Amino acid sequence: MKLTAKAVDLAQPTGKEYLLSDGEKLYLRVKPQGAKSWQFVYYNVAGKRTKLTLGPYPEISLATARDLAAEQRRHLAMGKDPRVRKLEVRQEAQRQALATFESVAREWHAHATDVHEWSESYSQKILRQLEMHAFPRLGRHPIGALNQMDVLQCLEAVSLAGTRETAIRLRESLQRVYARAVTLGLLDPGKNFMAKSVADFKLRAPRVKHFATMLDPEKIGQLLRDIRGYRGHFTVTCALMIMPYVFQRPGQIRMMEWEQLDLDAGIWTCPPHIMKVREAHKFDNQTPPHVVPLPHQVVEILHRMHKVTGPSGPVFKSVSRRPGKDGYTRYISNNTMNSALRALGYDTQQDITGHGFRAMARTLIREKLGWDRELIEKHLAHVSDEELGDTYDRAQFVEQRHAMAQAWADYLDQLMDHKIPPARRFTPLLNPPPSHAVSDSPSMPVRMLS
Repeated sequence: MKLTAKAVDLAQPTGKEYLLSDGEKLYLRVKPQGAKSWQFVYYNVAGKRTKLTLGPYPEISLATARDLAAEQRRHLAMGKDPRVRKLEVRQEAQRQALATFESVAREWHAHATDVHEWSESYSQKILRQLEMHAFPRLGRHPIGALNQMDVLQCLEAVSLAGTRETAIRLRESLQRVYARAVTLGLLDPGKNFMAKSVADFKLRAPRVKHFATMLDPEKIGQLLRDIRGYRGHFTVTCALMIMPYVFQRPGQIRMMEWEQLDLDAGIWTCPPHIMKVREAHKFDNQTPPHVVPLPHQVVEILHRMHKVTGPSGPVFKSVSRRPGKDGYTRYISNNTMNSALRALGYDTQQDITGHGFRAMARTLIREKLGWDRELIEKHLAHVSDEELGDTYDRAQFVEQRHAMAQAWADYLDQLMDHKIPPARRFTPLLNPPPSHAVSDSPSMPVRMLS
């Protein structure tokens, strides 16, 4: 017999819970405390009697309860367990509630950091861009509720603020966040408007900014004379004098240690942890060190340094006790070289920067001295352009690079002495010129500190 609204309303509690049937598997449950709710009672696929709560009364009226029961009967007719179906709907609702843009972006960032083996500094840089530019505008919204205009306005706001390069990098991150949402099942692939070729999010490309460097031989000669006359701290002076000769990365040079040097052989063996490699490779025994042959000018300067900071530990010890994350830092700071150049009157944004000595050497060793590009790239510790090139080609070309490094050092000394040698023709990799090829004599005088 069907229930009536009045019968439901007048149903009174007893000493124990009981059910009132409305027929077709719908029941009103009355608890001893007086609370009433609707239940759908059925037998699942395993033949077990199962109860599914449809909601409390009077929030759920009799008419609404009958509609809900009819929906559950339809699920049963299609072979779907109503209880399982309800759980799936609830889980989906919870997942969608958690799928705000910020939550998805943070999940992508953690995943990408791990999979792509980002360094800590790069990972923090990407997260900081999201926190500054994306989360304030997009973060609290479900990722599926955002549209093209929301994202475009976010990117344009960054671009119009004068940071177009940041906007372009942010766009790349957003594309990957949306792709991750598709992977996690939070976004239908057809709704991923951030996929390439779907929507136009083109921003004006920023002007590529290279490290400041010098390529004019006369200006280089003056720079080297200025460096020779620098009257700063002895450690900084030596570091500054060595940089043009070895043209390795400033961070690599400042972390040079005596244990890495073989001054008799003129070799500096750079361990992976001070090189520009993926974080996971820095302390991997499979990662080979970078061997840097040293010209005799550098060896002589290091011999003088050895009397001051040797025989072990950092070559260029910190000239001030600056706090670091593991106590006081042992090395000169990242900015020491550039500070010294600025003290000499050079603009590190326009004239020359510590990193610019690499570009100087890369260009002039090829253009003026005629050495093979592959040999120069190997000396710079650049990754091979060829697919799997570094995997199978382990050649170091130490002897050839030693000759090249000496030729470059001798060339710099000639520029310092107001001599500008003529450019040489291209020299094949396997037939390098002798170390004194650009010198007037087999060896040039070593530039020592005054």
